[in-house]
Amino acid sequence: MPGKPDVALLVEDTAGELQRLHEENRRLREAERRLSMLVELTNDWIWEVDAKAVYTFVSPRIRDFLGYEPEEALGKTPFDFMPPEEATRVAAAFVPIVEARAPFRDLENVNVHKDGRRVVLETSGVPLFDEEGRFSGFRGVDRDITKRKQAEAERARMQEEIIHAQERMLAELESPLLPVAEGVLVMPLIGSVDKRRAGRIVDALLAGVSARAATFAIIDLTGLRAADHAVVELLCEAARGARLLGAEVLLTGVRPEVARTMVELDVNGVRTQSTLAQGIRFALGARRRG
Repeated sequence: MPGKPDVALLVEDTAGELQRLHEENRRLREAERRLSMLVELTNDWIWEVDAKAVYTFVSPRIRDFLGYEPEEALGKTPFDFMPPEEATRVAAAFVPIVEARAPFRDLENVNVHKDGRRVVLETSGVPLFDEEGRFSGFRGVDRDITKRKQAEAERARMQEEIIHAQERMLAELESPLLPVAEGVLVMPLIGSVDKRRAGRIVDALLAGVSARAATFAIIDLTGLRAADHAVVELLCEAARGARLLGAEVLLTGVRPEVARTMVELDVNGVRTQSTLAQGIRFALGARRRG
C-alpha cells in the first residue's frame, strides 16, 4: 500500500526524536546533579535575587554562614539580615550597581547571625536578564571573611600598640628626667628642639615634679643645638608651671644664642647656672640650707 512507507518513516522519525529528547533530558538531569553537587560542596553561599533584591534561590550554605535554613531566607532581601545602619550603607552602594545592571565583586557587608553575632561577608554577583533582555535580578556568591577581618583588626590593634610604645619610648628619650638626689631632678636636652618636642618636655617636667614632689628641676641645655623663640618661651613657661608646683627650675649650660633669645623675650625669674655641675651644687646647697 502506498501509505505504509510514509507511516514507517513517521514512526522512525518519531522514535528518533523521542530518543533524542530522552538523551537531552538525561544530559540535563546529569548537569543538574553536577550543579547541585557543586552547590553543596562549595564553601561559598550561592544565591539569586529578583529585580527587587528578593531572594529567589538560596543554597544550603546559608546555614553555616548565618544559621538560617534556605526556606527562611526566601522572600527576604539581603538587607533584612544586616544591622539597620549597615543595610543603609550597603543599599546606597548597591543602587548604582543596579542602575548600571553591572556585575560587582567583593562588596563587604556585615550581617547578623541567627544567634546574634556579627558576620562579615564578601559579596560578588552578575546581573540576570530574561529571554526578552529585561533585567531580572542578580546571581552571586557570598564568602565568609569574618576571621580574616578579625585577624586584620588584631594586626591593626597590635600595630597601634607598637606605635604608641614607640612614641612613649621616643618621648622618654626626647625628654629624660633623672633624679640625682632627693627632691632634685635633671633633664638633659640633646640635639634640636622644635615646638612639638618642647611641648613634650614641658609635660614630662611638670609630671615629674608633681610625682616626685621635687623642689628643684634642672634643665641642662649644654647639648642643645638649636631652639627658636617659641621653644625658649615654652621652656620658660615650664619654669613658671614648676614654680606653681613648688619647684624651682634652673637652666644650665645656656648657649649665647639661647641667652640672647631669653633677653629678647625679657624673661624674668628663671635662674641660670653656667654648667650642670654648678646647677646640681646650687640645688643641693639650697636644700641643705632649707
